Amino acid sequence: MRLLSESPIPRRAINVIKDGITKLNWTVAAIDENDTETYAEISKIIENALLRPNPGDSFRTWLEQIVEDMLVASAGSSEVLRSGDPMRPFRMFPTDSFSIELFPYWDGKPNSFRYGQRQDGKVVPLMDSELMYIRMNPRTNTPFGLSPLETVWESVNNWIDTHRAAGRQTKNPILRKLLNLGSKATESHVKTFRSYWEHEVMGRGINPIIGGENPSVLDMGATDDKALYLEWQRFLIETIAIAFGVSPKKLGQTKDVNRNTADSEDDDTAETLQSIAENFVEHINRHIIDGIFKLGGKVEFKFLYATKLKDLKTKADIDAIYLDRGVDTIDEVRAERGKKAHPNKHGEVILLPKNVIDINEVREKKNNKSPPDKGDEEEEDAET
Repeated sequence: MRLLSESPIPRRAINVIKDGITKLNWTVAAIDENDTETYAEISKIIENALLRPNPGDSFRTWLEQIVEDMLVASAGSSEVLRSGDPMRPFRMFPTDSFSIELFPYWDGKPNSFRYGQRQDGKVVPLMDSELMYIRMNPRTNTPFGLSPLETVWESVNNWIDTHRAAGRQTKNPILRKLLNLGSKATESHVKTFRSYWEHEVMGRGINPIIGGENPSVLDMGATDDKALYLEWQRFLIETIAIAFGVSPKKLGQTKDVNRNTADSEDDDTAETLQSIAENFVEHINRHIIDGIFKLGGKVEFKFLYATKLKDLKTKADIDAIYLDRGVDTIDEVRAERGKKAHPNKHGEVILLPKNVIDINEVREKKNNKSPPDKGDEEEEDAET
């Protein structure tokens, strides 16, 4: 699997996902905005520790290695160790996931042995709290995940073989034709013609002229791009792109791509990146925020996903409709954008269109008025 991941097309698919995730901004903050100041200091400590998870890695390089193993080895692994330093309370070291074994009878406790790492022929037991094991495509029939490369290993092998065959053919072209000198040609005639072709025609760029009875040329196969199996290679590349959840055009496929299909495929790629990123969010919050600091539900690690301008415009139009119809308040719309409510509580008022009667206000005024006399009732009926 490691060797397959080093071939051009799988490597490009892996890099598209890795680069997309490592470019995401992230933060550690209180879940409730009212608690921001309370947890500001501890959030900063966690952020600093994540920015430098170990002496040799930054958060980006640490993340790259884990994503790589998720896409190749079906899971990404990282040791999580307490350091005793109050300013950097933990360390994280990426681990080769192919060296990790799972104990099937783990009792569900964080301080019980759940994993084992093979080292020098021995298995070193690791507790659940000591290893962050992020599975790709978890299933019920096996404790291991399923990597995209595993699902297309046959297609990748086929692509490599076809690509090599096409390369050999282009470097050492063979004329895929057969010359028939006719029914009366003898072995001597054939040898004489072969000598003539090799010494007088090949490499000289002249058109050969021969005589004889009914000579003909027979094709032995495709002589154009079909001989390189380019369409078959394109099909295999599209299959690999589907398995990794990225757009085929990001793997170099630009045939039959228009603006609509390109936008749709870019959206698919963005969904794949977000799905994998959310897997990291879940494990960091579980092992670090809750496991070490016991702040689960109060502080969270999260990625900040960029939103397209087109999506922002659509969302703004929908919010405007809800505001105009009195479905949402300004504070509710602001909350969806991660902003605080207005301090003067004006954002709690439902906005109503002009020239609309407030039924509650009219009813309240009517209840507070004294009963009208007979003349007032007749005047009110006339106005009605």
